[in-house]
Amino acid sequence: MLSGCTSGSNTESSVDTSKTPAEIPQQISVQKDIGELLESTFMELWKSDTVDIEVSMTVEGKEKSSGKQVYQYRVAGSKKNRSAMLEMEEPDGKKVHYIINADKIYNIDDSEKTYTVSEYKKTVDSFIKAYTTDMNLGMSESLKIADSGTADFDGKELDFEKYSVKMSDGAGENITVTYYFKDNKPYAEVMQSDRGKTTFTFKKVSDTIKDENILKVSKDHSEK
Repeated sequence: MLSGCTSGSNTESSVDTSKTPAEIPQQISVQKDIGELLESTFMELWKSDTVDIEVSMTVEGKEKSSGKQVYQYRVAGSKKNRSAMLEMEEPDGKKVHYIINADKIYNIDDSEKTYTVSEYKKTVDSFIKAYTTDMNLGMSESLKIADSGTADFDGKELDFEKYSVKMSDGAGENITVTYYFKDNKPYAEVMQSDRGKTTFTFKKVSDTIKDENILKVSKDHSEK
């Protein structure tokens, strides 16, 4: 699972696929000091029934020799329909695919067109927030705004809000998170810590799901 920004800034994988989403703990309530752009985007998104986020995550360690690790993933869900999904490709090419339908979770192997199914006791909301924890999108860590304005990012002049982060587990790292916005929509995020840098480039951040088939197990897949 995505395990939070302290591990997300390491050169080692921040994704622990040894546990199923059913084992992810609930998020805790925290205090936030946030700006208008984060408030109007991600904080409003969490209030909606439907969430669909697609992102590329690049992890760079403090040492140049550590290189970069790139993850591609999409997480989406409908609270009303009690359905959700996660698709992720890790740097080594390994793919992870989960679908939740009500009280069942399907671990899908698309290469073999098979799946295993088990009981799921948590909510769609907890599933989505657990798999977006590394992005520090205002759900699980204490945020305090430190700066805002416009700045160059990837050759574009974008609005930004920079935050200091206090981890809920009491970790003592110095962590800052800078969110970049284009036309008042999330564009990217850069997280800096003592261990290195993690950059998230948002391909999609939406409160609608155009194709709800992504929340269903394909008919050409069979149970193992």
